[in-house]
Amino acid sequence: MKYIALALLAVMPALADWQWRGGSETRQAMAEVRQARSEVRREMLQARSEVRREMLQARNEVRGEMLQAQREWRDSMRQAHAEFAREMRHFRQEMRNATRQWR
Repeated sequence: MKYIALALLAVMPALADWQWRGGSETRQAMAEVRQARSEVRREMLQARSEVRREMLQARNEVRGEMLQAQREWRDSMRQAHAEFAREMRHFRQEMRNATRQWR
């Protein structure tokens, strides 16, 4: 029994040192994992903000093109209305002249 107690007393510091080193290695590995996780999170946030920026830029471009198309459509409709009104005035004038000559 004495020998077992002496063997345990001799081995205990080695076991404690081994357990301490294992714990520090685990802590170091966990710190590396946390660092890698935060780096991935940072990269994801950067990618997300870049995608959001590109999306907003594309949306603004589409909105600008749509507004330009609406302006062009309005201009062509105004021009068509004005041309129609001008032709109608010209037609009425010709009809007045024709009726005057007919009398």
